[in-house]
Amino acid sequence: RGAGGELIGIVEDFKDIWVADPPGGGATPIVIGRDGMLYIASGGGDAQAHDKLGGKVLRLRDDGTVPNDNPFVGQAGYRPEIYTLGHRNTLGLAVHPVTGDVWQSENGPNGGDELNILRPGKNYGWPLVSYGRAYPGPWQAKAGMPGHEGFEPPVVYWMPAIAVSGFTFYTGTRLPKWTGDVFVGGLRTGEIPGTGHAERILFNEKMEELRRESLLVDLRQRIRDVKQGPDGLLYVVTDEDEGAILRIEPR
Repeated sequence: RGAGGELIGIVEDFKDIWVADPPGGGATPIVIGRDGMLYIASGGGDAQAHDKLGGKVLRLRDDGTVPNDNPFVGQAGYRPEIYTLGHRNTLGLAVHPVTGDVWQSENGPNGGDELNILRPGKNYGWPLVSYGRAYPGPWQAKAGMPGHEGFEPPVVYWMPAIAVSGFTFYTGTRLPKWTGDVFVGGLRTGEIPGTGHAERILFNEKMEELRRESLLVDLRQRIRDVKQGPDGLLYVVTDEDEGAILRIEPR
């Protein structure tokens, strides 16, 4: 309905194109890649199981069928929907505006949040490796501070965790010093309430991290998502009882 309550249109003719395995966590973010395919992050389940869809990123056509060039099509024991595996909780997916790569933001346990570049068929390690600790205190990986040997490493990780959420690549010109940077939301830092904020991450031309800048810290709000608007400004969604959409514009 419009602002005056008038009926504008009705959405109907719904069709399920993908349904999560029970008792999985269902779908979280969905993004359309440059190839026209749907990338769906599936929560819950055994992230290392080849025959289960939980803890994966799936790649499907927009009618729910499996593309023939998915990395595990035709491999015995693998679900053909799987694009990548070994993920914990995915809270964001976004397409890089230059490379076309699909990036993912993933919550670790007590530390070990990640930004990942998704590569077809790669294993991102959960729960076998992580740069975080289990909630009672010990390292998630059993051999102390882990590396990612044999698994795809993150391009950025956080220790302690910021409960990284949605994110965006800034391509606008209204905030010219920020063009090319990545902006992520954070729900709380180190399990401490009232520490949500956004972060700006700068990369070099090889997409290697240079530095970070914390934003909106004084608001003490849980930041659920960050997106660039068509006006070239940044919009931030807060996750609070009295939530809001905030706009970041030049001073």
